[in-house]
Amino acid sequence: MEKTPLDFYQELSQDCTEALGQDRKQYNRCSFLRGVAMLCVIGACVAGYVQNQPLFYGAGALALLAFVWLIGRHSRIVERQTHHTALRDVAKAYLDRSGDGWKDSPVDGAAYLSEDYPPGRDLDLFGKDSLYQYICAASTPFGRDCLADWLKRGCGGLPEWNSRREAVEELAEKQHFSAEYQAFALPERDAKKGTTSDVWDRFLHTEGRRPVFRGLLLWVLPVLTLLCLFSALLGFYPQIGQIGFSCLALVQLGTALLCLKGHNQQFGPVYRFHKMVLPYRKLAARFAQETFKSGYLRDLQDRLQQNGGAQQALKELEQISGSIAARHNGLALLLYNALFLYDFHCAKRLYAWKEAYGPYIQGWLEALGEVEALLSLGVLSQVKAVHTFPELRDAAQPFLDAQDLRHPLIPEERAAGNDFSLRQRTCIITGSNMSGKTTFLRTVGTNLILAFAGGAVAARRFCASPMAVCTSIRVEDSVSEGISSFYAELLRVKTIIDRSQSAAPMIALIDEIYRGTNSRDRIIGARETIRRLARPNVLTLVTTHDFELCDLENDPRTPAVNYHFTEHYSGLEIRFDYRIRPGRCRTTNAQHLLRLVGILPEEGEGFQ
Repeated sequence: MEKTPLDFYQELSQDCTEALGQDRKQYNRCSFLRGVAMLCVIGACVAGYVQNQPLFYGAGALALLAFVWLIGRHSRIVERQTHHTALRDVAKAYLDRSGDGWKDSPVDGAAYLSEDYPPGRDLDLFGKDSLYQYICAASTPFGRDCLADWLKRGCGGLPEWNSRREAVEELAEKQHFSAEYQAFALPERDAKKGTTSDVWDRFLHTEGRRPVFRGLLLWVLPVLTLLCLFSALLGFYPQIGQIGFSCLALVQLGTALLCLKGHNQQFGPVYRFHKMVLPYRKLAARFAQETFKSGYLRDLQDRLQQNGGAQQALKELEQISGSIAARHNGLALLLYNALFLYDFHCAKRLYAWKEAYGPYIQGWLEALGEVEALLSLGVLSQVKAVHTFPELRDAAQPFLDAQDLRHPLIPEERAAGNDFSLRQRTCIITGSNMSGKTTFLRTVGTNLILAFAGGAVAARRFCASPMAVCTSIRVEDSVSEGISSFYAELLRVKTIIDRSQSAAPMIALIDEIYRGTNSRDRIIGARETIRRLARPNVLTLVTTHDFELCDLENDPRTPAVNYHFTEHYSGLEIRFDYRIRPGRCRTTNAQHLLRLVGILPEEGEGFQ
């Protein structure tokens, strides 16, 4: 039996679980040995003092070296544990997407919902239980922003789209790399609020202060201070050494305290960077190691190597941020500054770093985020048995051809696949309540959004021309503005009509057109709207319960075609197959549902 992409993540999860078991054993063994080594150090020192035997001190020194080595080994084991845990979490996220576990993901993209982009809400692109929540494999704020932007904007043209799709396909095949890349980024997802994009923004936009002391001045006082200290300790002119040390230490400490406020302002955004920078450094290193065929991915590698290289820059920033974080302890702050003018050295290093890398770091971080966005666009290819990478073709007039088209958020065991094709026409879709009309609109719209972004889609074949996606599906009233749901829909549809006046290709998805008014006015308004949208650059899909609109198929001014959904009855049970069929609907189920809930009496059998 051929392995599926999900089999890889199942095996990865099992391997990581086993590796974590071994890590725990090594951790416990290392902790025990470290304790033994420390006891040996203490025992050797005591024995050496009591017995006055230098041999014991030598043994203690060896035990101390072993202790230091074990500390390093302990750190490596902890780092390995962290990585294995992250890899297992990545695998779990993919496995969760085969069921409903993905709905527990904390990353739902709700922040990207906006009134000026209706498809975001209409198609459940962002927010709770959304497409974004389902496919997002990005943990950094830069990756999340990039993915949201691509879903909203698509690509600038076919060359850009082909390049991006090629990159998505290649990454989808590199499962080991993709899993590791996501695992390295995962600590950013788990970071507390206020420690990600806003901290980076504060850091990048805080101008560095030119150091007060530079060059030899930064070293003269610390060197003289240490010389005086050694002189006092070793007995060479001890009085002069003590006085000199005291005076110089006070001068250094006083100078540091005078500049403390400015240094604190400068260092503030950097305090948490010691842990924050690590994921980005690992991402840059891992991405640089991989070999790619895609021109897009190779260009990203080149971007990350320019101007000194992201990896080197982030490594230096990690070291600087670690040094700055060390001064967060009050005692260390006083001691380090009294001895070394510590704050001034940190300020000098930070200023030099910003001078060298400041103009480029934003671009590097965004490049690393683009890789996460590319991985996200390939998620469907990893978790859906029915998927494909779409084809986009330039055409004089917009078109859509799809085979076995499914909604990506519906589990495959429940998802109905439909073949659907539409060219320079209006599609009028009728059907009973709950038969699948609205879901079909969202299926078309969601897969188009994924396709235009360069991602995999839930279909066996998907071919379309580039076009804007306009929607009127989930329209709500506004109490604060005194706007009814009907008027809100009118405004939404008017926006779609206005947009259709340009030559730019587009598809309009309108659900239950003008549902908020009486049937006579609704039919009149719907007919006129459909006629206004009957333009060569527009595809229109309209769902309705008004069978009168089906007659537009015979209107030469509206090249319309009818499709419908239907249902079957078994006693009081209604069965839907959610298959779209040519022609108009011949059944309704409203009276059946009324009788089912007890509103209509049993004897009422006036339904078809």
